[in-house]
Amino acid sequence: MKTIYYIVIIALGLSMLACERDNFSNDSSLKLSFSADTVLFDTVFTTIGSATRYLKVYNNSKSDVRIASIGLAGGSTSPYRINVDGMSGSSVTDIPLRSRDSLFIFVEVTVDPTSQNSPLLIADSIVFQTNGNIQDVKLVSWGQDVHLLKSETIAANTTLPADKPYLIYDYLFVDTLVTLTLEAGAKLHFHNNAQLIVAGTITAQGTHDMPIVFEGDRLEDFYNDKAGQWAGLWLYAGSQNNRMDWVEVRNSIYGIVVDSCVTPPTPTLELSHSKIENTSYIGLLARGAIIIADNCLFANSAQVTVALTMGGTYQFYHCTVANYWGDYMFRKGPALLLNNYYYSTESVIIPRHLHEASFYNSIVYGSINSEITIDNKVNGQPVNAEMNYYFQDCILKVPSDFALTDESKFKNVLRIDPKFKDPSKYIYLLDTLSPAKDIANIEIAIKYLLDLNNFNRLTDTKPDLGAFERDE
Repeated sequence: MKTIYYIVIIALGLSMLACERDNFSNDSSLKLSFSADTVLFDTVFTTIGSATRYLKVYNNSKSDVRIASIGLAGGSTSPYRINVDGMSGSSVTDIPLRSRDSLFIFVEVTVDPTSQNSPLLIADSIVFQTNGNIQDVKLVSWGQDVHLLKSETIAANTTLPADKPYLIYDYLFVDTLVTLTLEAGAKLHFHNNAQLIVAGTITAQGTHDMPIVFEGDRLEDFYNDKAGQWAGLWLYAGSQNNRMDWVEVRNSIYGIVVDSCVTPPTPTLELSHSKIENTSYIGLLARGAIIIADNCLFANSAQVTVALTMGGTYQFYHCTVANYWGDYMFRKGPALLLNNYYYSTESVIIPRHLHEASFYNSIVYGSINSEITIDNKVNGQPVNAEMNYYFQDCILKVPSDFALTDESKFKNVLRIDPKFKDPSKYIYLLDTLSPAKDIANIEIAIKYLLDLNNFNRLTDTKPDLGAFERDE
């Protein structure tokens, strides 16, 4: 009997509690609170859905309320979409919200093509009706029309204007004997794993004020420094006379892969005043190529920043090669790798002459003990191929047992911290007390007068090492 008695008492208590919890207030003075008064999106490409944003809605009162409706002011024609506690649509109704409780609203946006080159403001709002009160939260984004290129082949000489961005899916392929020219200010955005493959020639000549940018298609702040968002640029074997000035390549798997030159001494790539930053594998990977680079920054890679492999011919002037990836994630490779062989598919060693790898007025530095690897031995035996490298007027991050006494390979080389301003924030300018100041070879500096900030190296008559001249 006692057991039945207690069961009845508990059931009555639960019933009373349920009745009490279903007692929603109709008080018009009760209002909702929100985590923000505006849900703001970064630039959204036309036809491509945005990332999801969320809004949190609070009932801070002591009473339960029932939200009569939550809907988009633009209704079914709005470019925005909402999801309220799992319910999708342009409007949902009869949403209970308990006292001191909250709910999430998730928001996405898709922008229709506008045929406009400049970004277009896309505005709407989420309207809440509760106990006769109407409240709203603004929705704001910028829609940008794009040239959409998917699995596209450039089969004739082509110029891509800088009128609006390019969005590449899968790949953009430049055929042999074909030149692709990019106008100054062009922006190429690549979807996940997409890449630019050049079998012919690419000419990308930006300016300091209008650089040419290669990056992923996620423009939210969160992705500003996330590596591996797209595959990278690949200059295919046989590609030649490629020229890139004032170019920025960032957040890819590879930055630029430069394959073997088949018509020496024609340059595979001339790279000037450019940045290759934040790659999930290798920044600049050369495989038996011919490269001339000046006033360039190569920075932060999960493996190697600059890998000059399978021999080749390379000249670097006033460049900064910096790798601080190891500050926040383990890194195996150095900032700079030099190599004069490769393994065939049958695991046979194939020697390849490193005819030249010269660095002048440059800095190679980073966060691990040794940022240079000379790879010319297999099982302790030297590979039967030339291994010619030379550093003049440079700062190198090498341990104390790395000999710098061979003047045929090292001249005026220091192994001291160049004191970058703040590499943790990707700022590789020289600090006030940098030992790299005023010690560059002036004859080299005269040939490469403007630094990566378009600043004259001879302003104080004493040029600095690296890609950036310090502006006092």
